[in-house]
Amino acid sequence: MKKTITILTLALGIFSLKAQTAIADFETFTLSPNSAYTSTTSTPFTTSNASFQYKWDTGFNYWSGGFAYTNKYDSATAGFGNLYGVKPKFGYNNSNTYAIAQANGVINLSSPSNTVNGFYITNTTYAYKSMKLGDSFAKKFGGVSGNDPDFFKVTVRGYKGGVLLQDSVPFYLADFRFANNTLDYIVDTWQWVNTSSLGNVDSVKFFMYTSDNGNFGPNTPLFFGIDNFTTTYSTVGIVKNTANLKSNIYPNPFISSLTIDVASNHSTLLSIIDMNGKLVYEQTLLEMHHTIELNSLQQGIYMLELISGDNKTVKKLIKN
Repeated sequence: MKKTITILTLALGIFSLKAQTAIADFETFTLSPNSAYTSTTSTPFTTSNASFQYKWDTGFNYWSGGFAYTNKYDSATAGFGNLYGVKPKFGYNNSNTYAIAQANGVINLSSPSNTVNGFYITNTTYAYKSMKLGDSFAKKFGGVSGNDPDFFKVTVRGYKGGVLLQDSVPFYLADFRFANNTLDYIVDTWQWVNTSSLGNVDSVKFFMYTSDNGNFGPNTPLFFGIDNFTTTYSTVGIVKNTANLKSNIYPNPFISSLTIDVASNHSTLLSIIDMNGKLVYEQTLLEMHHTIELNSLQQGIYMLELISGDNKTVKKLIKN
C-alpha cells in the first residue's frame, strides 16, 4: 500500500526537493566543564546534517583521529598536553563549544544532495605555539633568519558516491612564503572558509600539509579548530506543485536518452529522484533545449523536477 501511495503522489507531481540549511555549532552537546568528547568505541557524533568521524586507539588509549568537540579554554599552554585548546580561547563568536580536528578527518552528510557552504577554522594552541616558538619536534616557522618559506595548510575535498572529487579548497593556517617577511602570519582568530565550490557532495575530508617534515613525517602538530560547519541540503517533502514552468520532456517512457525543452531564459536545475526519495541525477541546464543520457539509471519510475528561478514543474518519469 505504501509503495502504491508513493507512485500515486509521484504521478500527481506533489513531491518536491526542499533546500534546508544546517549549522553544526556543537552547542547542543552536553559536557562537564573543561572536558572533551571521548568514545573508546570510536563512535562518531552527529549534529544537524553532519556525522563527525571519531577514532580511539584502544591499544595506546588515546584519541587517534577524526573530530572531538570540547569546552576546554586554554590559549596559553604549549605542548601535547593542551590537545583541545584553540588560540582564540573560545569557540567562534565566543561560543562555549567547538571541535578539534585531526588530519584526514571525514565528515559524512546524511542527505543525498548537499552543498558544504563553509565553516570557521583556527589554529589549536598546540599547533600555534609549535609554529611560533618551535619545540622538541618542530621548528620555529621562518627559521632563525625569518626567511624560511614555511607554511601550514588544510585542504578540503569532497566525496560523492565513494569517489573523491577533483575540486579542492585550500586554507593556510600559517604562511611564511612572502618575500616581505612582515606579511608572514600564523592564524590566531576564527576565519571563515567558503567551500561551496566543491559542489554536490555526500562527505568531505580534511588533508593537512606542512613545510616542516622529518624522517617520520610532519613535525608540525596536525590539528586545527573548527566551528559552525554549515551545509545546505535537499530533502524530499510533499508540497503543492504550482507547475508553472512550461516544459516538454520526451520520450516518456524512455530507454536511454531524454530530451528536455524548457521555456525559460534562465538556467534550470534538473533533479531526478527514485522511489526511495534518493537523488540519483542532478544537472544544471544552461540552454532551453537539452538532451541527456541516462543509461546508468535502472528501469523504473522516477520523479523529475525542473526549477528555474521561482518557477518549477514536477513530472513522473518512466524508464523502460
